[in-house]
Amino acid sequence: MRIGLTVPFEGLSLDQVPDLLRTAERLGYQEAWSYERNLYDAFTPLAAGAPATEHMRLGASIVPVFTRPAGLVAMSALALAELAPGRFVLGLGASTRAIVTDWMGLPFARPLSRVRETVLTVRALLAGERVGGMRLHRTPPRPVPVYLAALGERMLRLAGEIADGVVFFLAGPGVIPELMSTAGGRLDSVARVVVAVGESRGESMSFARRFIAGYTTVPAYARFLTRQGFGEEVRAVQARWNAGDRAGAAAQVSADMVDELMLVDHHPRLEEWIARYAASGLGCLDLWFMSMAVDPERRRRDIEEAMERVALVAGAVREPAP
Repeated sequence: MRIGLTVPFEGLSLDQVPDLLRTAERLGYQEAWSYERNLYDAFTPLAAGAPATEHMRLGASIVPVFTRPAGLVAMSALALAELAPGRFVLGLGASTRAIVTDWMGLPFARPLSRVRETVLTVRALLAGERVGGMRLHRTPPRPVPVYLAALGERMLRLAGEIADGVVFFLAGPGVIPELMSTAGGRLDSVARVVVAVGESRGESMSFARRFIAGYTTVPAYARFLTRQGFGEEVRAVQARWNAGDRAGAAAQVSADMVDELMLVDHHPRLEEWIARYAASGLGCLDLWFMSMAVDPERRRRDIEEAMERVALVAGAVREPAP
């Protein structure tokens, strides 16, 4: 299993990405995967970090297929492929109705068909083909792998049909073999896992419970968490949340649920926790370090120290990148 981390770093400015990725590469992290939310797009953090790294794979995880035409996705992928030849991975996905419609004001319809159409069009454009009236002026120096964000059965099967890899979020090690089997078993895989870094284990646990509770309000994630055996917790959280009791909702997230889905800093059995992911058949464990510190300098120091602690343990399961 390879070890990666998420960029940009939560709560830190984009100009800190190059130095932190240099540190991560020195510590042995093999991959960096971006995200897209109401902060930065998925490509810019990787463009910032590409010149600062030599060997790390850089993955966009994920680019929503509804928020850009396929031609623009291909153009951005070409740019990253030239900045990091042979090291860039394009992650695509449907995202959620909340992001696509509520944030961006765009229709969210037929996500499976839209993902399929986007993947096929982007692949054709990156191969130098003309699609409609468009052809890229030049093609990437090396082929760009395409990964799909997938949790449900239909999207997993589509990934097995047309993608090179699959990306998971809020997936504990227990469910990963099932996900990989549904996708056909041949794909590379990446799982993003939040690492809560706080002053104490108690503070980190409180943050983890609040983080997970928020995702139970998203229907797709509620179903996915229920599939992982946490249906009772999901129902209890939703009941408190819908009643307006946010603190009570977070309290319904069990310690077992936190331990399966997130890494709380200063974990007493860190090596065992990482080994469970390695044993699941996962390709890359993508760690999303989040510090609760208010001061930016303290936040950065917390993240760097946690990166180093995890790297020391993760070295025992590290494997070469594909």
